[in-house]
Amino acid sequence: MSKFVELAGKLDRIPHLDLCKRYDANLLQAELDSIDQAMFVPYKSVSKRHREMVARSWQGVSLISPDATLHGDLSEEYVGSPPTFGWTSLADQVPYMKEVVTELGGVGQRVRLMRVQPGGRLAWHRHGGEVSTAGESGRFNGAALRPNWYELIVHVPVRTNPDFSYEVAEVASYQTVDFLTEQPAVHRKNYPAGEAWAFNSTHVHNVFNRSKTEARYALMLNLDIRMRKTFEIVSKAVDRYIANGEGPLMPGL
Repeated sequence: MSKFVELAGKLDRIPHLDLCKRYDANLLQAELDSIDQAMFVPYKSVSKRHREMVARSWQGVSLISPDATLHGDLSEEYVGSPPTFGWTSLADQVPYMKEVVTELGGVGQRVRLMRVQPGGRLAWHRHGGEVSTAGESGRFNGAALRPNWYELIVHVPVRTNPDFSYEVAEVASYQTVDFLTEQPAVHRKNYPAGEAWAFNSTHVHNVFNRSKTEARYALMLNLDIRMRKTFEIVSKAVDRYIANGEGPLMPGL
């Protein structure tokens, strides 16, 4: 097993991981305020059932995207070979955000600035389907590893509020719970502005902005743990989390 697959297996068990990277929230917010709010456009979910709700709740603009487009990446839809990612025209307007993305290893990866409206939420979902990093294949995929096993979702809140919550439900609990009499095991966290946190996307997850008045803005990075800079940051954070017992360890996938 490679060191990257081993790290992915550990990450699968951690709902919320503090990467111990701190950034100046005031600088981030100043750059956010320089952006025309009309640049934030609705996310286009491929789910017909949830498309309207997601569009009302979730809007964004890209800093790094396929072909460097501002809004062409605000959907789950792309197939075939991995696209070539580039900085969008917005990146030069927000040099500090660009610095944050670069330090975390985000160059060449998908990066968006996303807004969740007051009262907004997404649908409960997970990334990567039915295949684990341990090589156990689910019935929908015969591969030894899930296609996106190396992907890590990292959020850096820019402007948030006390009523915002990142929530991760353990897959096994979510799939077997009796909703009439039980609640699935859900791990909740509110990430502070200016802090980089890994948000577990392999288990079932969602976000909720329970504020009635304040939108939440965050940098959302799709990082690749095989990249040296990201691997070093994340490995240290995982080792510290486990050694210090900083939080729960969920069942592996």
